[in-house]
Amino acid sequence: MMTDNIYYCDYDVLTHYSSGTLNSKHKTDLTGKLQEIDKIIYNDETITNSFKNGEYNSYITFDDLILYRIFGQFKSNISDKIKGARANGAFVSTEFAESLIDAKQRLALDPSWMNTKVYEAKILLLKGSEISLGIVAPVVTKSGTVLEGGADQILLPKGWSEDTIIGYRRVTSRQLLNKPYFSIKNKPDFDTIKKDKNIYKPVCPACGCDDVCILSDKDRFTVVGKNGGVYEMKFNCRNSECRYYW
Repeated sequence: MMTDNIYYCDYDVLTHYSSGTLNSKHKTDLTGKLQEIDKIIYNDETITNSFKNGEYNSYITFDDLILYRIFGQFKSNISDKIKGARANGAFVSTEFAESLIDAKQRLALDPSWMNTKVYEAKILLLKGSEISLGIVAPVVTKSGTVLEGGADQILLPKGWSEDTIIGYRRVTSRQLLNKPYFSIKNKPDFDTIKKDKNIYKPVCPACGCDDVCILSDKDRFTVVGKNGGVYEMKFNCRNSECRYYW
């Protein structure tokens, strides 16, 4: 809610929007930026089947594109090896993660793939790149849960350079209210992740920025929600395009 130029959380009216709603306004528009080429054939059924109905087309990009990838790794307690999804994996999307749950549903991220979904990379794909584009296919997990998919799915050339990542962020548990904030400074180091206490730093629930001010007792204030609830604001986002209190 915005009042007296203060943008703050009114917990009385927090609602869950349909997955993809925020992206419908802010995701990368591919219109006029692609030229179709001969279909790239992948000798791996798991790749083909990851596209809805096995359907995709291949293109060369006419312009630089902003794309997003959800990833996350962890160290195995048994072998101490790092497992999970790398930042420079092949599958990316025009959509950013609206929340952990939305990303799991829209990208159909089966838990058995061990992608922790904790981080998101913002990628600058340079023009002249060859890609394949389709829609994320639904996935049925071992428990029988259906992850619907439905986001744009782009397959990048194998081994693309992490140098094209222009920012990282923590994925929020709550649905974003604004376009997400990314910083190149937020690159996670999975070799030291167990020692990194900063993974639990507060992040802005409105934009995902982790440059957050924890308000002192004297700076905290209360607001009255739409339905009469009284809430104390304890945090403030330092992102100049957000400035959210919660």
